[in-house]
Amino acid sequence: MSKSYLTSISSATTNFPKKLLIWNYWDHEHVVGTHFEHYKKVEILFEDKNTCISERWAKLPYIPFYFKMKDELKLTNENQMDVLHSAFFNIIKCKQKFIFEENKNSCKVTRYDYLEIPNFLKFLQPLFDRLMKKWFVDVWNEDMPMRERRYKVWKLGFKDFKGIDYINNPDLKKKEISDRKYQVILPLPKANQNQINGSKKVFKRIIKKSKHIGYGLPDL
Repeated sequence: MSKSYLTSISSATTNFPKKLLIWNYWDHEHVVGTHFEHYKKVEILFEDKNTCISERWAKLPYIPFYFKMKDELKLTNENQMDVLHSAFFNIIKCKQKFIFEENKNSCKVTRYDYLEIPNFLKFLQPLFDRLMKKWFVDVWNEDMPMRERRYKVWKLGFKDFKGIDYINNPDLKKKEISDRKYQVILPLPKANQNQINGSKKVFKRIIKKSKHIGYGLPDL
């Protein structure tokens, strides 16, 4: 049967640095927290410095039930990330390409979506485009409080699993490092996971009421 693709392009610009956005996309713990309305479980099967393979139990806009999909995430280069989604025994396959364009004070993210379909389903193109654009906007908006919090504490000197020096030690003076360049090293360290046989990492949804729990950071 001849194949074709449904396509969609979504983009947004933010004042956060590119590497913070990459950290956001590679942070699997927040998927079942911040995006609890869309995901209820994530299981990481393999990850290294530029690849992550996982299974996610997800629910997309306009689809009223959860389904399991396999995600293959790859940091192709410093400005591009590619994702392959597959579901229902590989019957459904969707490719995504993320392009990061960073300037001095902003970063533009453009996502290209390609859903493989039989030719006779090409009439679904308008619906697919609306669905993917809605998904992009919904997830982008849900991530904003977490990004703001992360960047705020980063400029105060925050280090993963160590915190902020002057908070941990009252004898130190408060300081803000506004020009501290954001860094990300993959795979990301993780704080909250259930390990199976010491290898697979599983994250389950434990919050079902508020996507902002833990993100209402007061002034420091």
